[in-house]
Amino acid sequence: MLASLLVATIPVSSADAQASRQQAARAAASVGLQCVPFARHLSGIDIVGNARTWWAQAQGRYERGSRPEVGSVLTFKPSGAMRLGHISVVSKIVSARELLVDHANWPGPGVPKGRVARNVSVIDVSTGNDWTAVRVEIHGRGSGYGRIYPTWGFIYPRPVSETVLTAARGANVSGAVARVNARAAAAAARPPAYVGQPGAGLDARDLVELAEATDRPARAAPAAAAPAVAQRQVVARDFGDDMLLWGAPHRSLR
Repeated sequence: MLASLLVATIPVSSADAQASRQQAARAAASVGLQCVPFARHLSGIDIVGNARTWWAQAQGRYERGSRPEVGSVLTFKPSGAMRLGHISVVSKIVSARELLVDHANWPGPGVPKGRVARNVSVIDVSTGNDWTAVRVEIHGRGSGYGRIYPTWGFIYPRPVSETVLTAARGANVSGAVARVNARAAAAAARPPAYVGQPGAGLDARDLVELAEATDRPARAAPAAAAPAVAQRQVVARDFGDDMLLWGAPHRSLR
């Protein structure tokens, strides 16, 4: 009797294990493309690892600075839910306070995680115009910017020395990195999920005001009689923090 029960349970356990593997595979596929392999593909900067590590990894290997150049990588510091940082590739310099970037895995209304966005407007709101604090066009909304994001600066696609670059080229690429690199190349060849616009629908005066508004005034506390749900609705309409509202990227490993 005991043997027959054990035999009867084997197919069930095997089926459950197979179902679990399939579910895990579907979950992995649904994650989509992360920011790192896409930026690596576009820029040619050969760095592997979470976006938060790129600035430090570039030291001694690639030139870094505070001025944007087309093809350079803008490195975002970890902040809020974006705990692994983020990287974007500069596609165009619009003005001293605005540039356009291409990147992956920056969601917005109607733009899910893991998708590619092109020509997204980013404005510098740092007091010294050194791009250490930026605001990013809200994807999918057509106008407006999210909260202030701190950044390290730009990594340029040129080595500190030719010796360093030659050594990096000789490094072996793991199978996992090769797979995400192939996915990034395929994603770059497809139409993007979102295409931004210079100024994100705002005129020059609005951009100047945004650039100067590095500190927002504190919001007035809601009246005691106001229900909690009403307060949440006001925050949702404000679009002031795209990361909290739209689940800005917190996975950048690759």
